Amino acid sequence: MGAGLAGVLVGASPAWAATSSPYFKLARGVYTLTLTHGPSQQRESIMIDCAASENRTSLRIAAGVQRGCSGRVVAVVGARRFLGVLPLGLLAAACVSAAPGSAHRATPCGRPGRAPAAKTVDDAALGVTWLADADLAATDTFNVSGISCDGSMEYATALKWVEAMNHADYLGHENWTLPITPTPSKDAGCSGKNEAGGGDFGIGCTVSPLASLYTDFLGYNAPDTVVAIPEATTGPFQDFQPYMYWTNKEHENHRHGEKMSCCFSFSFNTGRDSSNTNLFSMYVLPILPGNPFGAATDAGTSLEPTDGGQAVYQPIPGTTGITWLANADLAKMETFKLPGSFGSDGSMTHETAVSWVEAMNEELNGNHGWLHQTAWTFPTQKELAGLYTALGLSGQEPVVRVPDTTVHGFEDIQPYLYWSCAGQRIVGSCSGVASEPEGGPPSAAFQWNFSFGNGFQGTTHVDGQMYVMVYYPNPPPPVKPPKPSCKAPKPDEPSTCT
Repeated sequence: MGAGLAGVLVGASPAWAATSSPYFKLARGVYTLTLTHGPSQQRESIMIDCAASENRTSLRIAAGVQRGCSGRVVAVVGARRFLGVLPLGLLAAACVSAAPGSAHRATPCGRPGRAPAAKTVDDAALGVTWLADADLAATDTFNVSGISCDGSMEYATALKWVEAMNHADYLGHENWTLPITPTPSKDAGCSGKNEAGGGDFGIGCTVSPLASLYTDFLGYNAPDTVVAIPEATTGPFQDFQPYMYWTNKEHENHRHGEKMSCCFSFSFNTGRDSSNTNLFSMYVLPILPGNPFGAATDAGTSLEPTDGGQAVYQPIPGTTGITWLANADLAKMETFKLPGSFGSDGSMTHETAVSWVEAMNEELNGNHGWLHQTAWTFPTQKELAGLYTALGLSGQEPVVRVPDTTVHGFEDIQPYLYWSCAGQRIVGSCSGVASEPEGGPPSAAFQWNFSFGNGFQGTTHVDGQMYVMVYYPNPPPPVKPPKPSCKAPKPDEPSTCT
């Protein structure tokens, strides 16, 4: 392919200086070229892996090719950038029409990369086109640091990641954006309202892009999850959910002078503490104080199955320890015939969770309490965090793997929280914050999020750990010329049209 490189690069940087050979001397690295060609000036991307050898550069085309096209290089994304003209020879040899590969970019935690989905999902109702891969960051970081193994990230990292996507002209587009929630949110379907800042939130929302996607496009209703987690064993536990679990510790929220009391929680998706309103649905893993089943513990054992595997004893130095229910999602199969807000997956609001735990301690089918015990209660955040660690998990690591799924064209939706940004309109740009504590610095700001685990639209601190979906605006529809207007002719006169 060397002969195809002969020519002059216009505006080349020193790193691209021409040599006396028919090769250009390029720095070792991988480059993504954005091309325009043809009468319609179609934009396409080409990834070139430049491996230096004997002061010459071998170019390996790492994407699908087609012959017979030419074009002008308008950008190079990678270690070097230039503006110039590629000679026809190179482009005739390899002109890319498919999406660029991702093998040249880092994947989180050294995970093997995968070919990009190279497809999108049109959402005509919103006027946007979504990236079909709902967790692309898990396999392509675009060399942005701070992304967890599962693709989740903090808000500032999400903005950098989307910027890097646009810099790479991913799938031929440089206008990808986080989903934009018009702020203040005005959505009559939402179950909650914060008049002091942000606007409408809760379940039942349909206006924001992610809420519309969950309800209207995918056809789900809160508090149901988009992705059901298959029953699996995690250590001595069954049916753990990679989501948040309730505690019974209440807190008061005084943001913007508003007093809102509800509860702390712990995430078995990220290993982080959190707090939520009662409108939120999550799971419950009850405990018993001490060792009521008399579990025998071996030296060094942190989790000991007991009562025939229906419970798990956890020794805690300086205390009598605690005993966990082994079924980490009992409410999916047993609601104790309680009225309340139960999801089909066993999730529930905190108010329902309190009643559910109380029912565990009552007379049940002739038995005095669940597993013949009447001291079931909620764990604390510290106890849940201790269990997360005892299971061998580190920060930002889900307790179970979310299965690969395809839902209405979307791949790998995570049943957890996704970032959304504040802005003026859905098709626009991110601007401002969802809400900010009075007198708080910018680092104390809150941004929008939406949960595909329960259909809840809310806000969270910008250092939260969440997933990212993106879209780009659809082009405006073509303007149709007006139809001719014809007047009825008079007798013996020709018809006239204007």
